[in-house]
Amino acid sequence: MKKMGLAVLAVAVIAGSGLAFKNFVDPYENVFRVVDGDTFILEANKQAVRLFGIDAPELNNCYGQESFSYLSGLLKKGKVQLKEPVVDKFGRIVALGFVNGQLINETMIKEGFAAYRSEPGSGKEAMKAAHELAKSNKTGIYSPTCTDEVPPDPKCAIKGNNDLDRNENLYLMPSCPYYDSVIIRRFEGDQWFCSEPEAKKAGFKLSPACGLGTNRDFDGKKSF
Repeated sequence: MKKMGLAVLAVAVIAGSGLAFKNFVDPYENVFRVVDGDTFILEANKQAVRLFGIDAPELNNCYGQESFSYLSGLLKKGKVQLKEPVVDKFGRIVALGFVNGQLINETMIKEGFAAYRSEPGSGKEAMKAAHELAKSNKTGIYSPTCTDEVPPDPKCAIKGNNDLDRNENLYLMPSCPYYDSVIIRRFEGDQWFCSEPEAKKAGFKLSPACGLGTNRDFDGKKSF
């Protein structure tokens, strides 16, 4: 049964079909290597697996190393069991992962080591509840270590936002519309900057939103 499961998954990967095998929970697999806080590689066929519905910090972002270490610890507790695997456009298996009956996806979110990304699936409600708990408790990535609404240094109030939807690095001056609504999430690659040249040097460009509305100076006062 184990070999059949791997063969079926291999065909799906090659075809790039995105086909889901609902309630497919075999095989139980050893993990060859952990890549980061949401991706690992199976030992038997060196197949990459990404945990469904979560987004862990990149290794060089805030809490990236902690997330990697925590997932590594979970996967050392036993063989991983995949449920509802789907093949994505990169040829990775995307699935719910279980170790000793524990839903790894939910645990990573609840303990503050990964963000929840809303997607349809049987684990959705559990992961959503875990997200709300982590956020309300300011756990891990949602702690002041990685998430800011106010700049630690008032003189460095330019918000560098890694816009995941637009796949762009944009910065906003305090004079920009929507400035107050942007929260700095360093676990997603957001940053604070002290000057525009500093932001540009880091690869950020001025947000299009800054061309709209009333200009204000750094103290929030209107300038005419």
